Amino acid sequence: MSLVAFINEVEDAVGSEDPIRRLETLQAVTTLFVSQAPSLNETHVGVFDEVILRLSRDVERRARIELAERLAGIRNAPRKVVRDLAYDEAIQVAGPVLERSPRLDDEDLVAIARGQAQDHLLALSRRLELSDNVTDVLVERGDDRVARSVAENEGAKVSERSLARLVERASADAGLYDRLRGRRDLPPEELAHMIEIARERVRDSLKHEFSGMVEQVVNIAVEQVTKAVTEPAPRATRPHSLERAAALVKQKAEGIGVVEDDVSEWIKAGRVEEALAEIAHLADMPRNGGAGLRGDPPRPAPVHRALGPLRLGHAKAAPQRAKRHAGCE
Repeated sequence: MSLVAFINEVEDAVGSEDPIRRLETLQAVTTLFVSQAPSLNETHVGVFDEVILRLSRDVERRARIELAERLAGIRNAPRKVVRDLAYDEAIQVAGPVLERSPRLDDEDLVAIARGQAQDHLLALSRRLELSDNVTDVLVERGDDRVARSVAENEGAKVSERSLARLVERASADAGLYDRLRGRRDLPPEELAHMIEIARERVRDSLKHEFSGMVEQVVNIAVEQVTKAVTEPAPRATRPHSLERAAALVKQKAEGIGVVEDDVSEWIKAGRVEEALAEIAHLADMPRNGGAGLRGDPPRPAPVHRALGPLRLGHAKAAPQRAKRHAGCE
């Protein structure tokens, strides 16, 4: 087909009410643009912009999804077309350009973040780079999924105000907390807040999983593992709960066996749940009710041996004080 014939066909298709013809022409023009994009200047792109925009507005959703996928990664994609796709209420259409298109500027991104639904905000939060103008809106309006996505996006700049808001939300959202641990831009006051959250998380886990633990041992263990909890650890090696950690320790005990040195090694690796489960295993603590340490005086000795690798310091003095107190009575 000659260039003149192609142009005439495009002009006829733009004015046509035949959806099939418009769709076929849209696909042909898009293919031409994609193949020539690296060599086109902005004037040429502008011509494609007007034609593709007119052809794409009245086609079926499936065709707009395909168009978005094809244009999302092109650095000089038709700007008007990209914006039209980005504001589409269907996330299947808007998602690809919201996540990947470099043709959307901050003004567009902020406007979309302020006015669109959560799925659109989630797509925005996954962009390779985000300014704090955009993340301020995402953190303000976004649900838990959006907040977690912003927190783990290394290319997202986040203002101190928004970081403070994320840390506050992390006290009730373990997933957000874990993602914030990996950020290197947390100011000192927010790091301190994260440490307090870590202490409470470990304390709650110990009390829930090991109800027989004496309060003093809980407090000592919390202080010693807080640092490990707040330092980034490989997510793939950490179980999601102490219950899974306990199962892993039990399996290891039934196989090659567990030793006290495992506790310190797991703490160093940031695998806190396994370390706590091993403490309970070596101390032979009941995990669900029943007689605990408080009513069984001989039990504290193995507990302190199990905690020894953690350098718990004054923990070893507790039984001695208890004996002296008993002697006075």
